[in-house]
Amino acid sequence: MPSPQHVVLLPGLNNTRTVFAGVLAAWPAGIQAHALDNPALDSVEAIAEAHLAQLPDRFWLAGFSFGGYVALAMLAQAPERVQGIALLCSTPYADAPEAAAKRLVALDAVAQGRYLELVDAQADNAFHPDSLGNAALMQARRAMVRDYGSARYAAHVRATAARPDLTHLLDGRRPTLVVAASHDKVFPPEQVARWANAIAGARAATIDGAGHLAPMEKPDAVARVLAEWIEAEPTGRAAA
Repeated sequence: MPSPQHVVLLPGLNNTRTVFAGVLAAWPAGIQAHALDNPALDSVEAIAEAHLAQLPDRFWLAGFSFGGYVALAMLAQAPERVQGIALLCSTPYADAPEAAAKRLVALDAVAQGRYLELVDAQADNAFHPDSLGNAALMQARRAMVRDYGSARYAAHVRATAARPDLTHLLDGRRPTLVVAASHDKVFPPEQVARWANAIAGARAATIDGAGHLAPMEKPDAVARVLAEWIEAEPTGRAAA
């Protein structure tokens, strides 16, 4: 019998693995999905190394937002282990110096004890307008943010600001999926489409009716897009 297929889901900034709770609930049988928490380390390379130490020998990799930066660092460290990579509402580029400096300014608010206030103020940019009135969704996000905590946020902001440009890793040698969200203000879909078009053989998809937090807003659609991508690839079909 073929060995089981595994897909690893990596969350974004201000997210624990519970950002994928709905995705896991909708995940089809036949592929084992693992949602991880990113540890409070201040480089994507260190986080990648920590993840690789606990994962199966071979796996599919899907990174959401900040998780995409970590996924690319994992690909850089262990390319032979990654069967395919999906970037969801993310980018392979490094920050421009001015963008990195702006990120680090947010750490002043954290040092002043205003972490939750800072994240609450970002809700308009994080969600589709229709989601902002969903009290259960807003409560779930705030509970997740509290669990994530200011120390992990500070470490991940530093990791984000210092991340390298890893576009060269997306060279068409392995299955690649790029997923945008229709109302994402952080990574607008037209921006995502431009760099996705430059990846040889990449598949692209858009989650309709979602903002940046597409895994929480449209978990069924995210699960379907990821699972269909894996199952459509020759290596996915062979082991399913």
